[in-house]
Amino acid sequence: MPLTDFRSITRFRVPFCDIDMMQHVNNAAYVVWAETARCVYFDEVLGESVSGANGIILAKVEITYERPLEYREHVAVGCRVTRLGNKSFDFLCEMWSDDTGQRSALCSATVVAYNYEAKTTIPIPESWRERIAAHEVIAPTPT
Repeated sequence: MPLTDFRSITRFRVPFCDIDMMQHVNNAAYVVWAETARCVYFDEVLGESVSGANGIILAKVEITYERPLEYREHVAVGCRVTRLGNKSFDFLCEMWSDDTGQRSALCSATVVAYNYEAKTTIPIPESWRERIAAHEVIAPTPT
């Protein structure tokens, strides 16, 4: 499975609640999986609590579906930062079947650094930039 460009990988089996009437994973489940992978990244790579004062807020999400996943299939979701701006940055998530070795979908998202106590956007903290640079296999492009 080619997730060599990803150091942050979340693995699980497709739960029944993510299956729709077409007997495969519903398209909306991929949004939840990408959000979960971003939260894992936020916690493990940036060292921030998802319930802390500083966080991220989703500004844009786009998903390309390539093949269906089925109930109980083993899934790997790779997540990485691809671009760093002043206040916003981009994530790429790829969803792969560990059973077939095929990519199922890819998701790109733009998030904005946000202070929940002040209820305002903030510049990306320098500590986040340093941790992202130290973690990523491929350096994010600055804008």
